[in-house]
Amino acid sequence: MHNIEQQVKQRIMNQLVTSIIYEDVVRYEVTHQGDTSTVTIEADNVTYRTEVRELDSFQRLELTSPIWRITDDGDMDITVDYATMLREVIYTFDKNSEKVEAFINELLQTELKDRQAMRHKEMTAGSVKLTFDALESYAMEGHPYHPSYKSRLGFTLVDNLQYGPDFQPTFTLKWLAIPKQYIEQTVSKNIELQHLLQQQLGEEVVQQFKKVLIALDKSLDDYEWLPVHPWQFDHIIANELAEQWMNGELILLGESEEYYTPQQSIRTLSPVDTSKYYIKVPLSITNTSTKRVLAPHTIENAAQITDWLKYIHEQDSYLNENLKTVFLGEILGMSYLNDNLSESKREAIYGAVSVIWRENLHSYLTETEDAIPFNAIYSLDQQQNPLIQRWITQYGVEAWVRQFIKVAVQPIIHMLYYHGIALESHAQNMMLIHDDGWPTRVAIKDFHDGVRFKRSLLSTDAQNPQLKDTPEEHKKINRNSFIETEDVELVRDFALDAFFFINISEIIMFFERHYHLSEHEQWMYIYEEIEQYRQMHPNLPNYEHFDLFEKTIQVEKLTTRRLLEDTEIRIHHVSNPLGVIHHDDVIPQR
Repeated sequence: MHNIEQQVKQRIMNQLVTSIIYEDVVRYEVTHQGDTSTVTIEADNVTYRTEVRELDSFQRLELTSPIWRITDDGDMDITVDYATMLREVIYTFDKNSEKVEAFINELLQTELKDRQAMRHKEMTAGSVKLTFDALESYAMEGHPYHPSYKSRLGFTLVDNLQYGPDFQPTFTLKWLAIPKQYIEQTVSKNIELQHLLQQQLGEEVVQQFKKVLIALDKSLDDYEWLPVHPWQFDHIIANELAEQWMNGELILLGESEEYYTPQQSIRTLSPVDTSKYYIKVPLSITNTSTKRVLAPHTIENAAQITDWLKYIHEQDSYLNENLKTVFLGEILGMSYLNDNLSESKREAIYGAVSVIWRENLHSYLTETEDAIPFNAIYSLDQQQNPLIQRWITQYGVEAWVRQFIKVAVQPIIHMLYYHGIALESHAQNMMLIHDDGWPTRVAIKDFHDGVRFKRSLLSTDAQNPQLKDTPEEHKKINRNSFIETEDVELVRDFALDAFFFINISEIIMFFERHYHLSEHEQWMYIYEEIEQYRQMHPNLPNYEHFDLFEKTIQVEKLTTRRLLEDTEIRIHHVSNPLGVIHHDDVIPQR
């Protein structure tokens, strides 16, 4: 027990310290000693000291020693007390005590939730099945950089046990009937709503729900049916929308018979019956510093973006025949929007009653294929051995990594270079499809707010996407949430940040740590893959606009965002390992 508590505290402290140094959140001094550096962080009447190693991957930092708290009297103690540290350190900007305390609360909740998850994993230890659905629940380490990687603010520990993916729960959904005039709906081509509901709910449940409406003397044609997460029903429908429920505006139809398991994103639910669709529903909680609702304008774009990407996929033989990339379409979206509600009520339920239906990965897999979430590639079993150890033994580390990089990198750079579209391909949004462990292709998901482009740089096949603009009120909530921009760097860095900085660099660091395959060598593999693509597709105009070999790139300052008002995009420039290789350069020490 004590070991788990210490382990979780240490992880939070390590991720916090590396991020506040990396993002220049605090004042510090650096003394270089060979491959490592001693960093001394300034604080009120004390200092914090640790040793770090700067990595090839975007100058990411790795602690090589404990963190010491040193008083003015010279007393030194190893510490994992992240709360005290955040209160004591001297910031590089005006300290906002309210923001600091809110961030500390996120970290405390992360510790509570992760300790609970670790204890559960320890008590249920056994061999891990390398199937996609099993790994979606098992690989629950959370964000490898963000310090509040499992905060789930709004969940109690009981809620977490009932609905957290770490515990592999199964549960049914509540279903509401809502008058059509209050529903904004987006439907993909070739999707017939009644057929979809019939498939998802089954004939018996559909008839049962119809009887509820008929018994209330309601016309079936006047209502849309919308699934609601049971936690969301208790906390939003039965609270914020209690009046609308009790006066009959929102009608509870009952519960579906189909059971669902939460994926690692918490909001996306996998049906036990894999022939059915995934359902993504909002939860009015905060996790990794983001409110987990579904903004209505992104839902309205879901089916449009799906149809747009599917059309591109159909027209592009390289994408669909050579790479065989899978885009998991978001084929139906609904949002509850009621202008009759007060302004404060509309704000309280913004994005809280909605749904997106997504294609099931299993419908794309061949008989010999399975898949693994990208973040499960670097997951360990209870004995701290890599889950993919058997595959590496079978194929060899260099051969496997080269093949993985080939199938992972090609679709991302093709969409960017050829079509002018950047995909937010972080670890949760990408799945590696494999044949007995050998990488064959990738599946990508979560497009309703996970693409970015400059319209004038789109390919012929990608011309004129019909999308809804980000509302001004949403921009105030999240400055980073937009699809279209005139700034080519924001398009390029959307791909570099999500795919290379967060996603691939973590896998690269894992292979260096566990298999002694150097970071530099792995970045060389990626560089060679990009160069090979450029030789296959010469003279694409977007090579000039989206230079993946820039010496530095902009990445988001995730910790800084927690400590300042969200009034602007918080980014900083870091060394790009692909640029270092291209320019035969040396990474400057910080």
